[in-house]
Formats: sequence, structure tokens, C-alpha cells
Amino acid sequence: MVSYINLGPYNYVRVELLPLAPDGPYRLTVEHPAKTLVEYFDTPVAAMTRHAEIERVLTKSDFA
Repeated sequence: MVSYINLGPYNYVRVELLPLAPDGPYRLTVEHPAKTLVEYFDTPVAAMTRHAEIERVLTKSDFA
């Protein structure tokens, strides 16, 4: 699964969740313009939870 997080008109973050075997583990790769983050998880739910945490931080607005 590949998705994108929009950081503005010219910046985005590519996120890929890939099973390394039929029943896991799962690799979550987050490709930010400044750095690539790779994490491994036992379940896809754990990986998607982490994806949501990362997306929340990257899209957090201080203009509430």
C-alpha cells in the first residue's frame, strides 16, 4: 500500500506499507524530503497506527 501526506503545494511525504512475508512482519517506510524513516511491525494494525501518529505530527497546525 502506498499513500501520500500533503505538506503543502510543493512538498509531500510518501508512505509505503509492505508485507515482507504473507503473515508479516510489515515494513513501514516514510519518505520525507529531509529523511527516510523505516520501521518494522508484527501486524498491519500496528503499522497503520504508527502511520496515523506520523501523519498527525506532520500535518499538525499551530493555528487553532
